[in-house]
Amino acid sequence: MILRILFQLVKRLAPIFLTIFFIVWLYTYYGAWDYTIKNLSEFFRLILEHFILVIISMFCAVIVGVTLGTIMTRKSMEKASSVIMAVVNVWQSVPSLGVLALAYGFLPFIGLSGIGMVPALIALFFHAVAPIVRNTYAGIESVSKDVIEAATGMGMTKKQILFQIELPNAMPVIAGGIRTSTAIIVGTAPLAFLIGGGGLGFWIFTGIALVDMGIMMAGAVPVALIAMLFDYCLGVFEKFLVSRGVRTDEIELA
Repeated sequence: MILRILFQLVKRLAPIFLTIFFIVWLYTYYGAWDYTIKNLSEFFRLILEHFILVIISMFCAVIVGVTLGTIMTRKSMEKASSVIMAVVNVWQSVPSLGVLALAYGFLPFIGLSGIGMVPALIALFFHAVAPIVRNTYAGIESVSKDVIEAATGMGMTKKQILFQIELPNAMPVIAGGIRTSTAIIVGTAPLAFLIGGGGLGFWIFTGIALVDMGIMMAGAVPVALIAMLFDYCLGVFEKFLVSRGVRTDEIELA
């Protein structure tokens, strides 16, 4: 039993440690560490901007995505949900750079500037909301109709069924959509620099322009580490959010 537990732990943790080791090696080998130390104040400013881009856009995407996905599952929205889902599927296929370009070109028509952090946040939000809508809709729709009928027979209201049965059972799928969207946002946020949104993309694109691997890695490596950090934190949060009875990724220790 002890050997089985150790094997499970090694199987889960080994890829993480190997990835971190490889990233740290890249960071030191190309001189990114020295460049970061010399420009430490700028580094913290870019990190702060990157976190602002990720957290604000992700928060808005979760609120809107879960709400819209839930509304689409209601009986009164049966006809409209297929149209909304078709739009969501098409929108999700638009490349990250295309979403930023659309924000840059469209926002001036509604009186907003196409340059700066605000259009970057809007673009990131629209790019991240689609997976959350899809997963929320799919997760609630996958809840057994027999369970819902049983709850109705017990006298539960529609609101009680939604919050006590449908959403808790759909939460693993919803959480998967949130983690996917977070990875998308963290990876797309460097592109916000192209429309004046700030963030670590400044160093990445500066390094590319100057053909300097040290500057580029000084921006790219923190982005990778931030993506891993957010994914880990969301994984921990998911364990508290998702009921133990509906988890699918628990390690069996018995």
